[in-house]
Amino acid sequence: MNEIKELIDKFWSKKISPGEQEKLFELINERPADLKTILRDDYVKRLPLGEEKITEKRFQDLLSKLHVRMDNQEIQPKAKILPLYNWIKLVAAILIVVLGAIFYIYRDGTERKQESADNIPKFKEEILKQPYNSGNSAILINLSDGSRVILQPGSSLSYYEPFDRKSRNISMKGEATFKVAKDKHHPFIVSANGFTTTALGTEFTVNTNKEDRVTVKLQEGKVVVRTTAESAMAMKDVYLLPGQQLSINTKRKEKVVINFENPAKPVKPQSIAKIPLKEALVFNEAPLSRVFSSVSKRYHVEVGYEGIEEAELQKLYFTGTFGATEKLNGILPAICNMNGLTFKLAANSIIISKQK
Repeated sequence: MNEIKELIDKFWSKKISPGEQEKLFELINERPADLKTILRDDYVKRLPLGEEKITEKRFQDLLSKLHVRMDNQEIQPKAKILPLYNWIKLVAAILIVVLGAIFYIYRDGTERKQESADNIPKFKEEILKQPYNSGNSAILINLSDGSRVILQPGSSLSYYEPFDRKSRNISMKGEATFKVAKDKHHPFIVSANGFTTTALGTEFTVNTNKEDRVTVKLQEGKVVVRTTAESAMAMKDVYLLPGQQLSINTKRKEKVVINFENPAKPVKPQSIAKIPLKEALVFNEAPLSRVFSSVSKRYHVEVGYEGIEEAELQKLYFTGTFGATEKLNGILPAICNMNGLTFKLAANSIIISKQK
């Protein structure tokens, strides 16, 4: 009975453990008489003077309250508590996984960036070089591609190093001999007085010292000499073989190829046609009727209109400039798109109409 009393005291003071509460339930069910005696004695001890002794109804009320409180404090399953050492191992494992993931993501991102950076072609900054021979004897210039240039007195070169991805370009004045390093993927091009000399791997000399003259002499390999718009001359490409020399008279518009190893053999000069130069088309708020009229004259085509009156074109304007070498199919879209027009281009005619 003392055991029940001790457990009841702990229960009311809320100091009872789950195991003790379970034990109290068993004892109450097994010995209800003992419980009744304890409750009566406890009530009597606490009974103030002048109050009535406990009745059966009062006892039942106390017993009901006890059961209600017990019901409200049902035993909850014990939480599983990991030892401190196990917690440390668990936290360490989680940290390893997290740090590993962060490292993998960072490394993967870095490798991807590095891979992307490696895939981007890297080009060194091009530097303009303009050597000039102000002395009395020839000087040797070594180029970045392994080529060599013998520059004569009073002569100059102009080029960017390193050479670009597509070709090796040099401009010159005076006289220079080029010993070109072989590179079939990057032509070596020398520009002088409106003409270019192109080689893959060879040795040749270009001379512009004489006024109105360009001379190209080939010692080794093969070159092709071409005219440019700067020369204002029409000339078919000239291919030279070793021992040949091309001389161009820009004033007389003549060219001649000789064998400088056998100069006694006479060679008849060939005339070079002059290229008729075209002026740029310049329009400043010009009515479209005048614009198309100028286009018609420049490109020798007839301009017709479909679904639009020529008078309407007087109210439409265009501002722009087209170079002398601009092609017809390159300028028509620019003119038409800005004014809501479209065009049909045939062999010798253009049909202008409104955009649908």
